[in-house]
Amino acid sequence: MKSFNQKLEKGDIFQLPVNQAHPTQFAVGMVAVDCKKRELEKAHANGKLTEILCMEGHLVPVVIGPGGILYLTDHHHLSSAIWRAAIPDADKWVYGYVYEDWSSKPIDAFWRDMIENNLAWLYDDKGDGPLNPRMLPQHINDLLNDPYRTLSRWLRDYGCYTKDILKERKNLICEQGKFLPAGHAKAFFIEFRWANFLRQNVKLDLSHADFSRTCEAMPYSSLYLEHEVEALKKALAIVVDLIGCHALKEVTYDPFGCPVKP
Repeated sequence: MKSFNQKLEKGDIFQLPVNQAHPTQFAVGMVAVDCKKRELEKAHANGKLTEILCMEGHLVPVVIGPGGILYLTDHHHLSSAIWRAAIPDADKWVYGYVYEDWSSKPIDAFWRDMIENNLAWLYDDKGDGPLNPRMLPQHINDLLNDPYRTLSRWLRDYGCYTKDILKERKNLICEQGKFLPAGHAKAFFIEFRWANFLRQNVKLDLSHADFSRTCEAMPYSSLYLEHEVEALKKALAIVVDLIGCHALKEVTYDPFGCPVKP
């Protein structure tokens, strides 16, 4: 198994510390990240975290950019959850694989190809953009919170739409050393597109959130997110009527407000 600081080639699977991963999007759904964080902490306590990260559906695609910078092109939520998890720093890594090596490209050509190949989402936490890719966060910890991105994820978890069958594959693959997916999703950034649709049609009741504690609670502590969880729960009933996804009528939650998959 290669490390991130070794010579990497297209298709190589390698251990990627999440603090070395550069985002290619501005925001995630922090409530969704917080729920994933709890799952990963439990898996770590049970000695199952490496096995989970080794699943084909959890391998993180990486493009090597100019200067050898490692850019995530997917699994920002998983990587954020690993970073935020209450586990030793030495265990805060994922399995990445080299999707493309574009390290020899000039920076302008690199970002042109990233955009043309749907490998970057250049819209902020309010859905505004596209923004200059040079404005992207430099660290996984700097991603912004888009509540609608969490709501979009909940819809996906409950089967209201499908992102990519690859995400559901559980076969262990990291020890093979090499990986390139046989196919690619055609509905690029579908979770963000759903988030923007919901943003235009569903108003989240965040009036009771204590925004005065935002700076104190950064980066988005679980305590701060409690208000958002309640707003998202209320929004689900509206979403059922809006899109007719009746599976949402049977949503249940764990004690922390995370949806329990059927």
